Amino acid sequence: MQRLRYKRLEIRYAVFFLFVLTLSGCAGKDAEGARYRHASRLGTLSGKGMVIYAIGPEEFPQGGSFVAIQDALPSSEGAQMLRDQVLTDVTIAKTVNDLGLPAAIGLVSSGAGQAQRFAMFYRTPRRSLVLQRSSMSAQWLSLSQLYESRIVADLPNVPQSVRRLAFHEDLPASPWPVTIPPDVRDAFAVPAEPAAPVSAVDGHDYVAVADDLMARLLPTVTVENRQRAEAMLAKLEPVAEVEGLHWRMMVISGEGAMGFGVPDGTLIVSDGLVQALDDAELTAVIAHLMGHERYQHARAAARRRDILSVLTLVGGSLSLAGGAMGSFLIPTGGYLALIASPQFGYTQTEEVEANAAAALMLSKTNQAPGELFEAMVKLSGRGQEGTLAFDTLHHLSDSTILQYGLMLDAGLSGKQP
Repeated sequence: MQRLRYKRLEIRYAVFFLFVLTLSGCAGKDAEGARYRHASRLGTLSGKGMVIYAIGPEEFPQGGSFVAIQDALPSSEGAQMLRDQVLTDVTIAKTVNDLGLPAAIGLVSSGAGQAQRFAMFYRTPRRSLVLQRSSMSAQWLSLSQLYESRIVADLPNVPQSVRRLAFHEDLPASPWPVTIPPDVRDAFAVPAEPAAPVSAVDGHDYVAVADDLMARLLPTVTVENRQRAEAMLAKLEPVAEVEGLHWRMMVISGEGAMGFGVPDGTLIVSDGLVQALDDAELTAVIAHLMGHERYQHARAAARRRDILSVLTLVGGSLSLAGGAMGSFLIPTGGYLALIASPQFGYTQTEEVEANAAAALMLSKTNQAPGELFEAMVKLSGRGQEGTLAFDTLHHLSDSTILQYGLMLDAGLSGKQP
């Protein structure tokens, strides 16, 4: 019996040995180019997060065997990345050979210069794998050109955020299933839930800035838009009472989807934003704007710009929006230019804080935090760079929307005390 067991192990290692030799022999120069492209892609990731790519079956018409993938000429970036990973990593090549082609992949960064991971998501049956790239570990086979990753997460499901963004499945915002357990949150680069904002702020020094903005901006002429925005704010106010903030709403005229706030509690949204969203989504976006003011992010932006007095913010000009709305200038662009500035405006960390605060407010008012995810998807790609369009001002992209979705997948929404 013992001899039979050793014989089976010998056969198993022999098969794996032949598989690795075949992979190494076939890869050749393709693997060298793949490693270069992989390093280039890692250089584009900054900070912690994940970027996902859908993989269409047409990219690999001959199937998921190593030879079929090596001989394919995929056109999409995601399919090219999968091919490169198969050519350079023994474990990934074997996984794809055993399980077939994934429906989506993800490149995961745990921080600048930190360990990188590769994720594969399968539609049928549902399965999610995250692999940690190890150092080149096959040198004893004289295969120093190849990596051998290790699996750090293996789930019998696919997070809803990935299903929405990569599989394009039409799923309800509520209930949002928790699919990422605590022990693998780091493997998926789930953002840590931020600390709660301070219990009291002093927004009085921004009242003059807010009053000036409200006097100069063109108010909406659509009564329904104003009433809807005010009604959604009224839903949230009972759970957002904070000393030093006086919540008030202004809806401005314009087809572009815009939304921002002032640290005194003034919120400003456009006709275009109100009309683009249903009531649940509009409530979620207003909660997000309130989250920025709860954390006083504009004040933090002013500190980043070394502004000693908020009174110096008045002046200058800024193009508010583009596209269907056209462009126009306002004299109070100094404050608006500050929050819209790529150098000094809202950071991605501050967007995570605003999202967490919004999720908490929505949970406390028995509304679905997933509605903010749906609103983000709707608003993404609607604006122009350098304007106050909601998606550019709040850094909406597939990766930042996914970041919030992963927090929901991990059950981190609305959990602050």
